[in-house]
Amino acid sequence: MGVVIKLDIKNEKFMKKIILLSAIVFLSAFGLIGTVNAAGASLYVLPASLTKTVGNIFSVSVGFNASGSKICAIEGTLVFNNLTCQNITVTGDVMTQSSPTCLNHYFLIGIPNCTTLDKKLLTLSVKAGSAGNASVSVTGVDIIGEGSSVGSASTSGNYTIINKAVSAPTPVPTPTPIPTPTPETASPTPLFDITAKPVLPARQNVVLPVVFSVIAGILLILFVIFIVRWIWIFMIAKKKKKKEENIKK
Repeated sequence: MGVVIKLDIKNEKFMKKIILLSAIVFLSAFGLIGTVNAAGASLYVLPASLTKTVGNIFSVSVGFNASGSKICAIEGTLVFNNLTCQNITVTGDVMTQSSPTCLNHYFLIGIPNCTTLDKKLLTLSVKAGSAGNASVSVTGVDIIGEGSSVGSASTSGNYTIINKAVSAPTPVPTPTPIPTPTPETASPTPLFDITAKPVLPARQNVVLPVVFSVIAGILLILFVIFIVRWIWIFMIAKKKKKKEENIKK
């Protein structure tokens, strides 16, 4: 009978860690930099706090603070509370022995040639759940230096989810009724103002022309009478003279 060897999950993760560290040590052998390890390396989630409305999709980043330590690999498992994972992107300049996904949140990431600088490892896209508290955290953290662990602490991102603000309906303006004009009997506009007093010309301007007209009329009549009388006298004198001449004959 054959011998069956069963590896539990912990042993599998340990083997992955050994393989990743071996690869990193092999690469580091070509440019090893000696540094003094200092305790205190930790993992962080940014932003540390945020307020979002229900259903909002936003980004969160995961990285580490080296705190002077030489970091070669990082292990952990993402935990989403009241948030739905949409997508996980790993930084392009790292080695992933186990890359996290929205279905499998475990990760084991190596840093080529190690580093003593702070570094972002993951970018997460998450969707806000129901109103209340939400968070992104990392459990089972192990920050590995050159062959030994240099930290296991981590800080989570804690968020407040609020309900969407209900906008007040825009009031519909009530049209202002147009008043119906009351018919009124319009007074006809008079052709002239009967109440206005006529402006009479000055007395002297009226009397003098009348006086002159009367005098001229009288003179004309006298002249006509004079002519008629003169003609009448002339005719009588002529008849009388003719009569006398007839008697003498």
